[in-house]
Amino acid sequence: MHFDLSIRIERSPQDVFGFLRDKDKYPQEPGSPVLVLDQTTPGPAGVGTRYLEVVRMLPFVRGEIHSVITDFEPGRRLAEDFEGAGMVGHLEYRFEPEGDGTRLTQRETIQTRGFVRALAPLVKRMLGRQLRKRLEGMKTILESGWVVDEQD
Repeated sequence: MHFDLSIRIERSPQDVFGFLRDKDKYPQEPGSPVLVLDQTTPGPAGVGTRYLEVVRMLPFVRGEIHSVITDFEPGRRLAEDFEGAGMVGHLEYRFEPEGDGTRLTQRETIQTRGFVRALAPLVKRMLGRQLRKRLEGMKTILESGWVVDEQD
């Protein structure tokens, strides 16, 4: 399954990049399926940085997703590969200046595995809604004045 989403955010590409670079530091939306999001490698984020996410897949069903940053171009591009919870995939963000803000594009490709494969149409519908909701939540947080940490 493939997702190609975009949203305009009234912040600079560097700010939007910084927010996603530090994804383990920002608050999850109420009701978010993400229960835990931790960076598991030491130091600042960059190529090779690893994360662990624990997500609610269904009521009373949780899954772990392990991801690693594969491309890191500050203010331009951020990508990662991930696997777990019956899925393997690639996620890429692109940050393009648009007026005084940023056009954030999210492209994600996912292959389902195991029992999740049988649920692929349902998973695609549910995940599509969650991805759109997450982009809108990031826009709200960033436009409300979220302070992005500087990183060397």
